[in-house]
Amino acid sequence: MPSTLVGLLAVLLAATPGYLYLFGYERRTPREALSPGREVAEMVAAGASSTLAAALGVFALAEVWSALLTLEQLTAGRRALVEHPWAALATGALVLGISAALCAGLGHVLGGRTAYATGNRARPGTVWHGVLTSPCYGRDEHGARVETRRFVAVHLQDGLRVEGYFERVSRDTDTGMRDIALSRPIALTPKDGERRASAAATVIVPGALIRLIETGPPPTAGPG
Repeated sequence: MPSTLVGLLAVLLAATPGYLYLFGYERRTPREALSPGREVAEMVAAGASSTLAAALGVFALAEVWSALLTLEQLTAGRRALVEHPWAALATGALVLGISAALCAGLGHVLGGRTAYATGNRARPGTVWHGVLTSPCYGRDEHGARVETRRFVAVHLQDGLRVEGYFERVSRDTDTGMRDIALSRPIALTPKDGERRASAAATVIVPGALIRLIETGPPPTAGPG
């Protein structure tokens, strides 16, 4: 049982910081698609390295702070854990906390550097959301540039074209779940069919059905 517990603790100390490293990196910039094996290896490597560095620092601190277990006590075996359970718990928690902070910070910094170097700061869901929610400008009757409602025409996989004014879009990382809501006036144009106005106040288009999106200032006649 003790060996199993130690093994689980080792996995926790390596996997948790490693996951935070990947999470911090991907919040700044997309990563290239990796095989599951390579991604796990990268996560464990980052976590193990930071845990080792954190452990060395904590054991050095334990030499002057009796609330922590020293390396000598830890290598003495189970006896130290039984005699000083709270010190053992504090040591493990401190190592895990420092390791997690190191990995999260490293992922954040490296992700930011990659985003700056490549100019790629987009993340899954941010391109659709960024474009559709950005201000839209058109021209008034005098030719002056004015902010307008955003017109959107969504082409579906079956050839149907749905037109309307942008309402909202989800930011799900899965494009199949990234739905778009359009508000009235709504117009529908079936494949090889006639364009007609819809009486609906709002139309929700499932992301899984979307083939192409056109957007810009509204046409002169409006969607309907």
